[in-house]
Amino acid sequence: MMFKLSVRRFFAAASVALLAMWPLSSVPAAAAGPAVIFIVDTNAVFAQSKVGQNIRSQFEDQMKKLAAEGKKTGEGLQADAKKLSDERALLSQEDLQKKVAGLQKREAEFQQSFQTKRQALQLGVQRAEAKVEAALGPIFAEILRERGGTVLFDQSVVLAGGADLDISAEVLKRLNERLTTVEVKPVTPEELRAAQQTEAE
Repeated sequence: MMFKLSVRRFFAAASVALLAMWPLSSVPAAAAGPAVIFIVDTNAVFAQSKVGQNIRSQFEDQMKKLAAEGKKTGEGLQADAKKLSDERALLSQEDLQKKVAGLQKREAEFQQSFQTKRQALQLGVQRAEAKVEAALGPIFAEILRERGGTVLFDQSVVLAGGADLDISAEVLKRLNERLTTVEVKPVTPEELRAAQQTEAE
């Protein structure tokens, strides 16, 4: 059995993009004037921020450890499979079938365990990202209030232009001042089961 590890690109837009327009109840809307629009590139802010880089580093380190653990287990299963193949002529049909079934069970358990650990880590990353999003909300509101803005759009929904309306640099500056690290902690088996049940519903 060959052990393979495939990790989706961490900074996929869907995993870090916020809502295209953040609700800002604290920002007074103009009674009769046009909306004052600003734009923020949340993907760039997250990727360039200290906390975003910290989350990515933790994720990569933990995935490397998980991959090394899986590789070691996979190589052990391969060695056992080769040993069984070498001994098959010395075993009765019944003993051979039992050993093959036992090896297949161990392999299935290994695959399930690896998948569970990877999913737990991905959910841990999502929790860390949610803390960053929570920190960004007040920052968005502050900047719009200071600049008299009423609407904030994410760069991903802007087809063209808007460079002069981009507040990403200021958002990044304030985020770096307020949040530099967030622990990426895999969820517990109980939390993972609860999350899976919620998704099923």
